[in-house]
Amino acid sequence: MNQEAHIREWIRKLAVLRPELGGFAVCPYASGASFTIIECLVNDIKPIDGFDVVIFVIERELEPEDVEDWCESLNIIYPDWIFLEDAAEKPSYIGEIQTNNGFYNLILMQNREKLRKAREKLGNTPYYDYWSDNFLREVLADDYELIERKG
Repeated sequence: MNQEAHIREWIRKLAVLRPELGGFAVCPYASGASFTIIECLVNDIKPIDGFDVVIFVIERELEPEDVEDWCESLNIIYPDWIFLEDAAEKPSYIGEIQTNNGFYNLILMQNREKLRKAREKLGNTPYYDYWSDNFLREVLADDYELIERKG
């Protein structure tokens, strides 16, 4: 499977409603989100308007810590955007469900304000009750305090 097909299949899987998540998808907004996939060197990443999510496919040889460090730097440089890592060698899970793509190093870019509003909306549902507290803190970072867990 080529790179774009793999990423599109991953997005499709993120959008599947899962009984083990109370009928939620891993990413409830994945099915309706506009996105683009851009292959580039990590140091060439710059914000791009016009999409709900920009998926940057970056160097495979980067270690998960490097991808995380790049996201931290990009989040400081571009405060209107949130950059989230999806490192190939760092599996992530909600319960027993793997959430990362598992093959490519990706950095996902989203508008900070739009993402914050979506997180707040989900925070009014039991969606986050299925997440471990560590994973919730890692993914939500500064938005962690916005979320009120229902369970």
